Amino acid sequence: MTELTVERLFSAPDLNGPQPRALKFSPDGKQISWLQPADGDDERLDLWHYVIETGSTEMLVDSETLLVSRELSDEEKARRERKRIFNSGIIEYFWHPNSEAILFPLEGSLYLHHLGPDKTEQLTDDTTFETDVSFSPDGRYLAFVRRKNLYLLNLETGTEYAVTDDGGDTISNGLAEFIAQEEMHRFDGYWWSPDSQKIAFVRVDESPIDITHRFEIEADSFTIHEQRYPYTGGPNASIELGIATLDGHIEWLDLERDPDSYLARINWFRDASSLAVQIQSRDQQILDLVRAEPGNAPTRLLTETSESWINLQDHFRPLGPEGDFLWGSERSGFCHLYRLDKDGQVLNAVTEGDWVVRRVCHVDLQTRRVWFEGHLDTPLETHLYVTSLDQLESPLRLTRAGLSHAAAIGPGGIHFLDRYSGSAQPVSVDLFDATSGAVVERLSVNDLTDRHPMFPFIGSEDRFQFGTLHADDGQELHYSLLEPRQLEPGRRYPVILAVYGGPGVQRVTREWPGAWMHHMAARGYGILRLDNRGSSHRGKRFEAPIFGELGVHEVNDQLVGIDYLKTLDWVDPERIGAFGHSYGGYMTLLLMMKAPEVFQAGISVAPVVDWHLYDTHYTERYLGQPRDNTDGYRNSGVLPWVDGLRGKLLLIHGMADDNVLFTNSTMLMKSLQERNAAFDLMTYPGAKHAIAGRANNIHRYTMMDRFFDEHLGDRLK
Repeated sequence: MTELTVERLFSAPDLNGPQPRALKFSPDGKQISWLQPADGDDERLDLWHYVIETGSTEMLVDSETLLVSRELSDEEKARRERKRIFNSGIIEYFWHPNSEAILFPLEGSLYLHHLGPDKTEQLTDDTTFETDVSFSPDGRYLAFVRRKNLYLLNLETGTEYAVTDDGGDTISNGLAEFIAQEEMHRFDGYWWSPDSQKIAFVRVDESPIDITHRFEIEADSFTIHEQRYPYTGGPNASIELGIATLDGHIEWLDLERDPDSYLARINWFRDASSLAVQIQSRDQQILDLVRAEPGNAPTRLLTETSESWINLQDHFRPLGPEGDFLWGSERSGFCHLYRLDKDGQVLNAVTEGDWVVRRVCHVDLQTRRVWFEGHLDTPLETHLYVTSLDQLESPLRLTRAGLSHAAAIGPGGIHFLDRYSGSAQPVSVDLFDATSGAVVERLSVNDLTDRHPMFPFIGSEDRFQFGTLHADDGQELHYSLLEPRQLEPGRRYPVILAVYGGPGVQRVTREWPGAWMHHMAARGYGILRLDNRGSSHRGKRFEAPIFGELGVHEVNDQLVGIDYLKTLDWVDPERIGAFGHSYGGYMTLLLMMKAPEVFQAGISVAPVVDWHLYDTHYTERYLGQPRDNTDGYRNSGVLPWVDGLRGKLLLIHGMADDNVLFTNSTMLMKSLQERNAAFDLMTYPGAKHAIAGRANNIHRYTMMDRFFDEHLGDRLK
């Protein structure tokens, strides 16, 4: 079997096989579009489409023909970092409502590709930079943000004008603030009304946040950034919500909210006369849904409360002209769907049970059906279901068991796209007839056959084992375990705990894992993953134990996994390591310091070391404000536990990280140096939180291999 080297992990062709992304139906449901890596360049994306009637597939736009190598604006760089976008070329696109053209930004300019004449038209010139683009619902206008102001372009006349003119410095219009993007997963800063006559938008003023200085260290230089970073316990940006008409008139809404609260979600009601605004309290234990409109006081429709925190979701959907709407709530302990009337009263539950709804995919008001993704069958698999909007019934699962799925529903619910994978099934895409359930077309065939790029390296030998253990409160902990590829009787092998452990994330799933784990299995390592309490998609009882102090229940649960490993004949209990990035880097440090007798070596990448250095919305969700939880902040940090470190540590951090600041690692370095504690260190000049880029990844993972081999490898037997 061919050796899977680190260089091959990060070289073309992609070992994961074809990876179509951003799959969309055209508004008329007759075509499907997607972005696809270019031949020979896995990082550059081109635009493709498929015509359902003819079954034809073709590239629409080769991005290389349009690239001019412009420097991205600061706003665009930040937006891509928040969305974890590391590709070049066409990274997003938008169908015109008439289905005859597709808009896409490229290096800051806007292009409109016409499908009929098959030509691409540049709408804005190369002297400006446009972001956050969208069509009006009627297709007559294009909205975008330029230099922190909201603009409109009349596509019929070519006339362009600014909706706002005060953007600049600390003021922005139509842009989601840092906290909204990074922690609330609200990337929009403006919203078209359904009748295309108005735009609601946020005006963000960052001046309440103190200026702090952050260094970004490159290979041959450094930059001092004056940054208004909202450290936990400190002020957030000031946010106003306005509604602009097409003639430029703006009315600001008085939401009668606490200035410290968050504008979490904004939607229009179907009649376009009012907004549904979700307002989250600073402590994130109260969520109000209010109806807001110009000239009238806001009306509170409902209030959700929690003793820990409220998870934000995107399940709101306006329904009929009577003002009823679909709503998602964790009031039962699990996220479920409800139909509410215009006054916020429950008309009927749509789903129920000890499982969670993950995403609303489509609502059809004619058939009164709702399509959604959820975990009714098992937490390990995401499936597409359909159920009644008007009464509680057993949802019908539409996707195949044993795999995890992400779906897109075509107009009218006639077709659906299924993007699926499994532990032994790379990501594939099929088009289904929603009525019959039959496959119309396999749009991306990516089976692990002898023609797949990964096949020479793993064949059919590697298999993941899934199982459950129990936390100290009796709750089930799901784990997956990949054994070393060639197990010899009587021989013991090292195991690496690949840990994340943080809230809002689930790692143990029946999804394609990527190539690194197979690389390690071929080199004689076992890989264990376990979702501890606090992880997502298991309900509030599973999430809430971490509230008030981080790093306690998470560590205890991961050690349950280690205890299980020690019962296996092939595991060498003297050669157990840990590896994690971000919250996983934080967990790696705590595991090594709180259980030094267990872990012989660990690699911590971009770890949080002191929660005082992290932002308001994320940190306060779990720990409250520092002034109210001094002990919780202290005990949740890494530094109080440093004296426990005994194993070999490799610390890795990007030197331009604007998410988990590099200061976290410098504080740890200083603490370890004061104790004369040995550790290895690798920093990456210019690298952000993800430490992206082929050269960086080849170097980083080669170094990781060398580190684990030195401290856990066979020579230590």
